[in-house]
Amino acid sequence: MPMSTRAALRTGSGLILAAALAACSSPATSSQQPSAAASTPSPAASTGASEASATPEATPAASVVVPSMGADTPLVDLLPAELGGEATQKHAFVGDDLSALDASSAMVFGSLQNVLGSAASDMTIGTASNSRASIIAIRVEGKSAQEVGDAMIAGRTLNATTTKDELDLGGKHVVKVTTTIAPLPFYMYGTGDVSFTIAAADETIVAEALSKLP
Repeated sequence: MPMSTRAALRTGSGLILAAALAACSSPATSSQQPSAAASTPSPAASTGASEASATPEATPAASVVVPSMGADTPLVDLLPAELGGEATQKHAFVGDDLSALDASSAMVFGSLQNVLGSAASDMTIGTASNSRASIIAIRVEGKSAQEVGDAMIAGRTLNATTTKDELDLGGKHVVKVTTTIAPLPFYMYGTGDVSFTIAAADETIVAEALSKLP
C-alpha cells in the first residue's frame, strides 16, 4: 500500500478512533484532511451541543437517498459523502493490513478480531470523517452486526465506568455509549452484517449521519 494511502487512512480514522474509541494517538498530518484543531470538537462545541441538538429527531430532508445494502456492497459506499454541510473523506481497508493505521488504532481493530475469534482477513472496514463527525463501518465474515457491535463496546469500555442508553435518532434505534475514558459518547447502530460506530459532539449531526445510513 503506497505511503500516501497509509497517511490518508491514519488521518481519516483518527477522529473516530480518538473520540469514539478513545485511542491514544493523534491523527497524522495530511493536506487532504482538516487540521488536528479542526478535527477535534472544541469544548465550546461540546458545550453548545445541547442547544444544537434540540431537534435530533428531525425528519431527514427529502433529497437524502439512503444507500441500499447487499452482501457485497463496499462499506465506503454505505457512508455519507457529506455531514453538517461539509464533505467527508472516505477510506477502506481490510483487517489483515492494519499496518495502514498507527499502532494504537490498529490495536483497536486487532482487539476486536481477538474478541470475535475471527481471522484478520475476515474483517473489512470503511471510514468517513470530517471536522464534525466520524463513522466507522465494520463487517466481519460470519458475524452479525449485533455481535460486532457488542464486541466493539466490550473492548472499548473495559476498566471504565460506562453508561449505555437506547434511543431513536435519525430514524434508527441506537445505543449511546458514554465512558469515563472517552472524551465524547459514541453511538452504535447495526443492520444486517454491518456495525456502525458514530462519534460527534453534536447529536444533531449524529442524527443526520444515521438518517443517511441503510
